Amino acid sequence: MKAELLFSDYFDLGRLAVEKYGALDVCIEADLPLFIDPFLLFSSDRSVYKELHRKIVGHLARLRDLACENSQINEALFQFPEIRQNWLGFSKWGNGGKGLGPKFAKNLISSFNGFYSNFGKETLTKSSHIEKLTLVGEGIGRDFISDFTTNLAQEYLLEYTEKFAKTYLSPHQRAFFSIRCRFDEESLVRQPRLFELPYFYKNGDSGDFIILTPLDILTKDDAFISHGDLARRFRVIANALDNASLRHSINEFFRSNLRRNPTKEDIARAVDITVRKFPEMLDYYILDRERNRGEAAPISAEKVERLQRELLDPLSMLGRYLAERSQFYAIPLGSYAAALQRVRFLKEVIEDNDGYRIFYKGGKPIASEETIQRIFRLTWFASRYDVNSEVNNGRGPADYKISFGQRDSAIVEFKLGSSSSMKRNLKAQTAIYKKASRSVNDIKVILCYTRSEISTVNRILKEIGQEDAENVVTIDASPKISASKSSSPN
Repeated sequence: MKAELLFSDYFDLGRLAVEKYGALDVCIEADLPLFIDPFLLFSSDRSVYKELHRKIVGHLARLRDLACENSQINEALFQFPEIRQNWLGFSKWGNGGKGLGPKFAKNLISSFNGFYSNFGKETLTKSSHIEKLTLVGEGIGRDFISDFTTNLAQEYLLEYTEKFAKTYLSPHQRAFFSIRCRFDEESLVRQPRLFELPYFYKNGDSGDFIILTPLDILTKDDAFISHGDLARRFRVIANALDNASLRHSINEFFRSNLRRNPTKEDIARAVDITVRKFPEMLDYYILDRERNRGEAAPISAEKVERLQRELLDPLSMLGRYLAERSQFYAIPLGSYAAALQRVRFLKEVIEDNDGYRIFYKGGKPIASEETIQRIFRLTWFASRYDVNSEVNNGRGPADYKISFGQRDSAIVEFKLGSSSSMKRNLKAQTAIYKKASRSVNDIKVILCYTRSEISTVNRILKEIGQEDAENVVTIDASPKISASKSSSPN
């Protein structure tokens, strides 16, 4: 059985075909932590992107008009579902997010009748930018940029994906779907269109389509216009204001809200207070971003390339290694046995089959605990066992709870050998989770990158009496000498 972790794996394409088209080769087991940055649409030289940005801003401005005309307006117009078929977002496991629901709608209507009542009417900047709504206040954050932009760009993304499907996929790999994606300009209600798209069927579901997204409009962590960036640049922008009186007033007010030796949080708080007093500072900040728009694409491209290098490349390689060099994807007898067997296969491939190379780029280890957890969850995809990550069982989150029915369950925890809290966690953490969730078995997996880390872990295990425990698995991911170099002449 082959591993089908990526879009290109599932459709037997090879990653080069997707890359050549300019699309992201999405993971079809969990969302990738990327999103469309609307500023990349604005700053692009491509007319289709610029028009898409105008459409997104125009829709939000229309909502502002409705909210200001009637604060009791139908909240459904201000709600936007998660477009889960693009496999992008902030869910670590699966592709199901919450979207922008009733709470968001109330916050947006309130904002349009308050601090952001002038959205869409700016005169200082070349364009309005929806990211402005995330710069001050609570309730409208990064999820808004991701979900709102994807909803308004959905029709374009479907056209983009359909073109790929008709070019690269066989007829049996495609299917027709009627999708509500086009917003009527008067009613603002979505109208349906028919598309022929990549057909995805897995794990007994009824099948669904997949949406591809161009790499050149994606970013990671923060948008080019963001609250964090505003806080970092605030003083430079304030000091560059031409109006001397305004410059003096803003700087004095800002300083009056800073304590001596301020922390990063203190500065951010002072920025928020000052911007509420002088809201024009938002437009001066956005004007600065527009003037430096050439920085946006290279910064985002580097972020996306790094994610591909540190997560997608290792995932693809590890899935192939496990499928070719072990029985990892054979279904075992029970959840504890399943987890333990798969951890042992993971250990064998990493230690004895050059799998350790997957976790190194440029000679340096790239895997954090979160990365290891993602890899483990994704390699589990072929199992009939339920894998829930970071399940809160009443005593704090465990990395994984693996279950087959209510009575057959196991907890798996992943740690790095470099963890400073290793001894304390090994001694107490899993026991607490086990008691809270009534799991009958637990497994601890420790990934070590150096011989020193391995020695430290072995010493700790001996101290707490677990050096021979079956359910404590140490994986040696330190660089190995190849067999050809280490073998003797005799």
